[in-house]
Amino acid sequence: MAHGDGQPGSAGDGTDSGAPSQTQGTLVIRTWWEPDHVHGFRARVTSQLPEAGQTTVTTADPEEVLAVVRHWLLSRPGTDNQ
Repeated sequence: MAHGDGQPGSAGDGTDSGAPSQTQGTLVIRTWWEPDHVHGFRARVTSQLPEAGQTTVTTADPEEVLAVVRHWLLSRPGTDNQ
């Protein structure tokens, strides 16, 4: 069986490689270390959904990053929480 490069719309992943669907979204997590900050860890989570626009969360709590990602994933069409 042929496999694509793992990108949505690539050959072999079973998706349509045509125009972007209105159900697509983007989630970007950027992390860095600030030695002068109490926790050191910092993250910026930026998400974009066609129906909700762009949202950015900046945090020093890894659990908050996970919560934002979980919320974003579960708000997508086709999840059990719809």
